[in-house]
Amino acid sequence: METREEKNVKWVLIVSLIMFFVLKWWYFLDSSFPYTVFDIWFFIYLINILSVILTITFAALNKTGFWDAEVTYQLAIFFFVVSMALFFVAQLQIVSTVVY
Repeated sequence: METREEKNVKWVLIVSLIMFFVLKWWYFLDSSFPYTVFDIWFFIYLINILSVILTITFAALNKTGFWDAEVTYQLAIFFFVVSMALFFVAQLQIVSTVVY
């Protein structure tokens, strides 16, 4: 029987994989590289993608049993929260584009 932490990591891994492909599709929908200037939105996008990749990495390490289970669990949850927060902040770009 799976513990609560194992179930959490499994769903974090699933959601992060889906989010990675959605972010890739979302930001590169119109062109190969949508940013012509390196503004704050570019850096938010870059940090978001890196935090999603780190979430996937640490969740996979936790599921396979490599490294310390508690450390990989804490890191996976931390980077998942960071990626979700940055995903929310990135939506402000869409709202500001629609409003202005």
